[in-house]
Amino acid sequence: MMGWLDHIPGWVVKRPGLSLIVTLVVAVSFGAFAPFVGTVDNVDYFTPKDHPDTVFYEEFKRIFGGDEFFIIAFQKPDLFTSENLALIQELTEKLEALDGVREVLSLANANETEGGDGFFAVRRFLDSVPQSREALAERRQKALANPLYVRWLLSQDGTTAAIIVFPEDRPDDPGLRARLLSQTEAILEAYRRQGTAFHMAGWTVVNVSLSRYMKDDVRRFIPITYALIALTVHWVFGRFLLTLLALANISACLAASMGFFRVAGISLNNVTVIVPPLIMALSLSDTVHIFSHLDTAVLRSVGGDRRKALETVLSLVVRPSFLTTLTTFVGFLSLAVSPIPPIRDFAWTASMGMVFEFFFAFAFLPPLLLAIPPEKIYRDPKEQRHLTSVLETLCQIATGRPRPIVAGCTVLMVLGTVLAFRIPVETNLLDYFKKSDRLRRSADFVERNLAGVGSFEVSIEAGKEDAFKDPRLLKAVDRLQFEIQKLPGVDATLSLVDFVKDMHRSFHAKDPNPSPFPESRDLVAQYLLLYDAKDVDRFVTPSYNRMRITVRLSEHRSSKQAVLLDRVAALAAETLPEELTVRLTGRAVQDVDLVDALVGGQLQSLALAAGVIWLIMVAALRSWALGLLSLPPNLFPIALNFGLMGLWSIPLNTATALIAAVAVGMAVDNTIHFLILYAQNRATGLNREASVGAVIVTKGRAMVSSSAILVIGFGALIFSRFVPTVQFGFLSAVIMISALGGDVIFLPSTFLCAKAPREQALPTAPKKQTFLTPKPFEGKTP
Repeated sequence: MMGWLDHIPGWVVKRPGLSLIVTLVVAVSFGAFAPFVGTVDNVDYFTPKDHPDTVFYEEFKRIFGGDEFFIIAFQKPDLFTSENLALIQELTEKLEALDGVREVLSLANANETEGGDGFFAVRRFLDSVPQSREALAERRQKALANPLYVRWLLSQDGTTAAIIVFPEDRPDDPGLRARLLSQTEAILEAYRRQGTAFHMAGWTVVNVSLSRYMKDDVRRFIPITYALIALTVHWVFGRFLLTLLALANISACLAASMGFFRVAGISLNNVTVIVPPLIMALSLSDTVHIFSHLDTAVLRSVGGDRRKALETVLSLVVRPSFLTTLTTFVGFLSLAVSPIPPIRDFAWTASMGMVFEFFFAFAFLPPLLLAIPPEKIYRDPKEQRHLTSVLETLCQIATGRPRPIVAGCTVLMVLGTVLAFRIPVETNLLDYFKKSDRLRRSADFVERNLAGVGSFEVSIEAGKEDAFKDPRLLKAVDRLQFEIQKLPGVDATLSLVDFVKDMHRSFHAKDPNPSPFPESRDLVAQYLLLYDAKDVDRFVTPSYNRMRITVRLSEHRSSKQAVLLDRVAALAAETLPEELTVRLTGRAVQDVDLVDALVGGQLQSLALAAGVIWLIMVAALRSWALGLLSLPPNLFPIALNFGLMGLWSIPLNTATALIAAVAVGMAVDNTIHFLILYAQNRATGLNREASVGAVIVTKGRAMVSSSAILVIGFGALIFSRFVPTVQFGFLSAVIMISALGGDVIFLPSTFLCAKAPREQALPTAPKKQTFLTPKPFEGKTP
């Protein structure tokens, strides 16, 4: 393969027209599909579809109609005025009429039981809106005394009302949530203009907002990345035409990569939205190394022949560029082992982007360079004298004090590894939004005044019909609810038991010391027959052999939720009879499973990427020693990354889980360029110190330039409204900076410290820099 690579420069330079046509055909063929790339209108794709908990959750939703809801809350000094109750009633009726709404629950349509002297009746809490002060006061007293209402439909102080909307479960209609929320906003807007402030919270709102912010990010990232990269390229190379060529190359690579999305049937989601700016930055990796070798010394060495000069430049970089592309490709593709669908989508699209990057850098860019007069693109090294001085200083540091440098970097790696154990491994969807975000503020308002917007379900199944008409089993469930209610992070619970207890209280309204529970199965059956309302149907099957307890949470950290779920499972085992089968399900369970999948996928992809990339380097360099010596400097940025995550409590989530595998693939790029030139210098007879110094000065400009451009490219991600994307961009930029330090200081120092005591000194490099024609590496040891 390496021999085949050596033919690329000559072929492209001799047939620039054909090469340009082929690349344009590829760019147009894929790019034609780019405008049709879809975006996902929900984030259900995060859930591993074949997980046993997911399968059970889908079955649960088919039986009980789903557990998804969103809350519309508003606050008034006193809810119980004619105007405010009429507002609740109007909103409830309008929301019930929307397409996609399965049910709406509020004070306007909630049922209440009223009884005495051995009877009870079920009626609407608001059959009509009261007008008199006495009637309003009576409604207030009734509502605040009803445990089925408080924290669910109104706050404990009677100032905040909640309207709970349950959307239909339509997996084949991914745009349902977005349409429903848009129609809801349109209804609320008329009342907002009259002075009522509304707060919407719940999974439906979070889901749609994540999708909406993703679309905003796409519109924001691409122009910002273009602008930042253009400024950086012009600052680094100081040639307007080179900046234009770099942007043309980016555009071709981006168009083909985005077209691949459509061809592969992959949509933009909250993970793959990172791909466009990532590809834009990485598409310049090889371009920068090509531009860095457009040296007037090369042009003079071939008598000013532009074709031979460009062929020489391409020959210098084609092998290391192919290896860097291959290792980055492997780093990205290693994420395909993740059980999480959007991360697998990222793996395929980002790795394919690297294929396009190499293709366009060596087939599209060279014909364009040949079309420009050499004097406008080839530069004199003296133009970058300032950068050269910095590199020479770094060279002196690396060669003058290698042992302290290696010791210091090793200490930092150990410290980073220790801090990595403090990384919170969790998903908290509310933390994905900035604290100033409207969604976050609305969720905080709802949880301060009502119950938490998080939830999970306790599914309880009996082996026979009508089992949950048995007071003995209902009392056991009641004890379980009581214990769950005491757990931290639990705000409210609701089940069939609460309705039975409410009916029993009403039936014995005039009894001064009523029993909390009916004592006979027949009485329970009679209550349920008389109640005849759909409220109960949401919590028990028609055959009364399966029921649910709905638990509302204000604890959104998956690490805490995992502890909570384990405690609930233990309480169920302690409290419920053995004849009942209990299983936990719902959103919280899905979040905990997601974190487990993230951790497992992270370890697998990191191990796979590191192992394969190291073997590629050993095979390409034909030296186990070079491969071993390159390991510490390449682990250095990864250790620092995890150390910073632990130090600043940045959680491992759907975006930051990508970083390790991405870092392994990208951080090694400059290392490969360093090692190949180092091996070539050693093959010419230079000793270690001279070889290291020559590499730092010769390759340093390209390494610094490519790292700066990658940092800028990742920097565009900090403009996201999505916190994990901001974290990914920031940490990736830090990795690029630390990887550069590892390659220009830690790696050379490692080589010099590994020097064998009996190694015979070889001739030193001449002080004046000379142009070296690349030679195949013959596998010499360092």
